[in-house]
Amino acid sequence: MPDLPSSGPMRWLFVYGTLMPGRLRWPLIVDDVVRRRPGAVTGTLYDTGLGYPALVLGGDRSVPGWLLGLSERAPTVLDHLDVVEGPHYRRTDVTTRDGVRALTYAFIGDAAGFTVLDGPWDRDDER
Repeated sequence: MPDLPSSGPMRWLFVYGTLMPGRLRWPLIVDDVVRRRPGAVTGTLYDTGLGYPALVLGGDRSVPGWLLGLSERAPTVLDHLDVVEGPHYRRTDVTTRDGVRALTYAFIGDAAGFTVLDGPWDRDDER
């Protein structure tokens, strides 16, 4: 798969938890993913203890995940994901560590009490 975004209507989405390929919520978007590749953003990844992670952008840590190239249905898919992600996550622009502009869902709540993860999200339990 290509390392750079296409010039067409595709939109990149960076995912780091339950939306990653093979994870719990992957079936929600798989039909609209036209490209995918590993990626990383600058931030801190937390285990919320609730069966899903939280990404807080900024700092100097690297958060691994996947860049998903969404089809021309990206606006509809993203509107649906806004609801799925809920009120504690906000869709925001991000630039990956290798310079690709994408969207992601960043945690906007209080991360106090969450556990910092030193690697990728590797859980798939639904609570």
